[in-house]
Amino acid sequence: MAIPLRAVHGREYQLLNEAHRARNKGRDRAAIRLYRRILVENPRNLEVALRVAPMLAWAGEGFEAWQLYKRVALEYVRNKKYTECLAVYREACRFVPFEFEAWRLCAELQLKMNRADGAFETLIDGRMNFGGPQTRAQAIALLTRAREIEPWDDHLLLDLATLYTANDQADLALELLSTLSCRVSGSMLRRVRLLQLRLTLSFRFFYLWVRAFGEADLEPPAALDDPVSVETNESPRLRRVESRTA
Repeated sequence: MAIPLRAVHGREYQLLNEAHRARNKGRDRAAIRLYRRILVENPRNLEVALRVAPMLAWAGEGFEAWQLYKRVALEYVRNKKYTECLAVYREACRFVPFEFEAWRLCAELQLKMNRADGAFETLIDGRMNFGGPQTRAQAIALLTRAREIEPWDDHLLLDLATLYTANDQADLALELLSTLSCRVSGSMLRRVRLLQLRLTLSFRFFYLWVRAFGEADLEPPAALDDPVSVETNESPRLRRVESRTA
């Protein structure tokens, strides 16, 4: 027998109050269970979805949290509420930072809203959560998209070349490093020359690496395993270069 709409709303209201009380008392597991019951009966309750998603993330249920964030974001897109949708994606990036799609969709929405600078920063920030052996492809994808926005960011190009190196894509890495070697100096040039040396093991690049120490600022030589770690999770945070040469 169908349940009257008023009864459904009354039950949802009761569950919501119970969930809020459980949450206020620090009984997060009980609160999550009650919020889930509400969403089973009313999947379109966006307020509850947004309330429970970060709780799920903190409880180690990142995938479920991302599904809720995505559900809410898609609902906002259907209603052309792009500002609200962007806020949801940003929250998702904060609470489930290892969800590649959260960063990608956030950046794409920013581009759609003519916020290229914000999209670039989102992609760069997102890349910092990827880059290990299992997630290197996601890091490359984020940086490749960022490069379409800012083609001549030196730190981006060096990080991308390092990822290509770790991913056994030496040709792509050397192509980027060749471009960088004509643009940078100082410690950045030394890092470029060292990576070229690692890839080729040629005397020519050993000579260029040594010569780079006398071409600009005088800094102590870096160890061969120091400048840019092949395991790029250890690489320094990318910085946006204010002045770029097109």
